[in-house]
Amino acid sequence: MTVPDELVEFVEGRVKLLIYNPERYRRSDGVYEPSWSPVFYNPVMVINRDFSILIAASLGFKDATVLDALSGTGVRALRYCLEVPDVVKCYANDVDSQAYELIVRNISHNNLESKVIALNEDANIVMYSLKKSGVKLDLIDIDPYGSPAPFLRAASWSVRNGGYIGATATDIASLSGNKPWAGTRRYWCYLTPTDVPKILALRVLMGYVARIAAEIDRYVEPATYLLGNHFIRVLYRVKKGATAADAMLSKSLGFMKYCRYCGYREFTYETYERVCKICGNKLEYIGPLWIDKLVNKELVGRARNILPSYSYMTSASRLSKILEQQSVEADAEALVPYNVVQLSSRLRTSSPKISKVIECLRAADYSAVRYYGEEAVIGTNAPYDSLVTCLKQGS
Repeated sequence: MTVPDELVEFVEGRVKLLIYNPERYRRSDGVYEPSWSPVFYNPVMVINRDFSILIAASLGFKDATVLDALSGTGVRALRYCLEVPDVVKCYANDVDSQAYELIVRNISHNNLESKVIALNEDANIVMYSLKKSGVKLDLIDIDPYGSPAPFLRAASWSVRNGGYIGATATDIASLSGNKPWAGTRRYWCYLTPTDVPKILALRVLMGYVARIAAEIDRYVEPATYLLGNHFIRVLYRVKKGATAADAMLSKSLGFMKYCRYCGYREFTYETYERVCKICGNKLEYIGPLWIDKLVNKELVGRARNILPSYSYMTSASRLSKILEQQSVEADAEALVPYNVVQLSSRLRTSSPKISKVIECLRAADYSAVRYYGEEAVIGTNAPYDSLVTCLKQGS
């Protein structure tokens, strides 16, 4: 097939991807602006896609079917069908006609006509239509430019019982509380700015998908997550069961008690306290959000084991570090996030090495982990006063 002059070939993973020439869509400072291209493709998000492929290969699929609901160039669908051995069929959908035409061209360019089906429709309509026609979707991938919220109800309904949903969000300002009213509109929870924006965004999103699933008598089980420079991604399993959904809501949904003055915080189910027990100032309750574990230990273990098979990925070394951190996190109960630098500032003490704080907490028999992608933030089950003690010892 002849490649039009406006397209160039770009290799990602095992896929030879045709994209609109990035040289034509650069800003005055030379930076490529993917939103200016007729079909969106962001090479910076390759770690997101590498992570998605690696985790999909770790899920234990057998003859799986995947929907890439907002496909753009088709890169995710192509990679799932080319790089995950147990994926046998992929639907690559985009409502934009130019994107659809490029998806068709990329399917042919990679000789995947027998495995990848291109669709040109609204993502929600596609999900409901596939459900109605009896297609059992093992994995639905939702990777929008912005919020995944408009697509999560249809995805929860359309994924098979026991299937998975992977959702990316780039609206971190809304999810994290930096734009609290936007977050309230989209995710129906009380939000306020904190010093742990990405971790808070992660738990808000996970709490939202849990509530959406519960509306239709489903419950969710978090599998893993990814923190990027400008995005977060969650992967979770969806199962049927009204009783289990009730149990999930009662056990895994709650609030983060937060004092913006001294930095005290705690996960809680109750919202009756109004005064911070540390400094006496006003307490805020952020949520509802997910206050349970975010990582499945067995899945992370399998991903670490098969990672050498994906050493060709450009982000393989970064993924190794992420999975190492998550394997530690998986062994602990839900961890409350603290920004060590910001807490030090509140206490008017010099900021210690984060590794020293973690060592101190673990020596005191608490769990502690540093988040990859949120470098100043640790998660711990230690009470506030114990954390302060370790922080001051390390400074």
